[in-house]
Amino acid sequence: MDGFPPGNAMTKIFISYSSRDAEQADRYYQALVEQAHEVWMDRAELKGGQEWVHIIQEQIRWADVMLVLWSAHALASTWVGREITFAEGLNKKIIPVQIDATSPRENIIINALQGIDARYLPFETVINKIEQGFGDGSAEIDTPLDATLRKRAAARPGRDPRLIGGGIVILLLAIGGLMVASRGSGSGQLVTLTPQSTLPPTAATPARLTVVPTFPADELDQPATLDRLNAWRAASGLTPLAENAALQAVAEQHISYLRSLPLPELESTNVFRNADGQDVVYMADAAGYAGSVTLFVETSDTPFSLQALLERLDGQEIYTEAGFSQVQAIATGKLYWVLILGTGG
Repeated sequence: MDGFPPGNAMTKIFISYSSRDAEQADRYYQALVEQAHEVWMDRAELKGGQEWVHIIQEQIRWADVMLVLWSAHALASTWVGREITFAEGLNKKIIPVQIDATSPRENIIINALQGIDARYLPFETVINKIEQGFGDGSAEIDTPLDATLRKRAAARPGRDPRLIGGGIVILLLAIGGLMVASRGSGSGQLVTLTPQSTLPPTAATPARLTVVPTFPADELDQPATLDRLNAWRAASGLTPLAENAALQAVAEQHISYLRSLPLPELESTNVFRNADGQDVVYMADAAGYAGSVTLFVETSDTPFSLQALLERLDGQEIYTEAGFSQVQAIATGKLYWVLILGTGG
């Protein structure tokens, strides 16, 4: 990897992180693999079930070092806490890397460890310090995180933190793989759907979906996000979609599952269903969402525009809530995009 000196002897590393910090975790994964270390990262971040618990335990036992990306999201994650506790019980070396202002004092194990404050350092320096920590403990790394934060804040008054991963451009996804699954309003029945790739390429789209006098035309070619969709809805006289916590959780879990699949397996997998074969209706019900839902999924390597999304949203007036998640997996280069629309409880 350009910019990094040759690494230490190969170390087996388990990366513990919250799914909300997945982009940063991907960056650490890639850098450490390029330094010739063996790295295991929960590509799914989809916890649950005895089989998955067993896999995580075995990978922590396998690892020489646990790297913890410490953040507010990690603090809130039950599974990150369990992984830290399990590794500590096995006397594994744990290296916390602080990626936001969350205090290590919020976790009794993290607070007792030396860690690296990554917010104020070049990424290459952070990787070097991580590798120093792989040794017998004699190598210098940062002092406990709270002390590091105080010292750096005093040395750099008014300076904004450098956010790890802040320069990564999140690309959205292409038209080719977009598919939809839904349940009819009030029926509770799964509607049988046809993948978009089989639809006639000249399928008509209502003009109002793409031509709105008060909406900037150049925005239609921009990546499809919930914010852009809501801007278009507002310009069209439609109520913006409210983010629903249950739908958001389902969207994030579904992306986590899709990211866990090896690429050859992804190509043959029904992307509308989760690891247990459950459809979006079941997933929404399990999350406590009572309204009707529609699921859009995109997995590809090329951008997906707002225009392309709008052409697939005929009849969207009935929807009032949404869950949206998208991520580019740096390690695989694959892009994932999930939008769930709901009618409310």
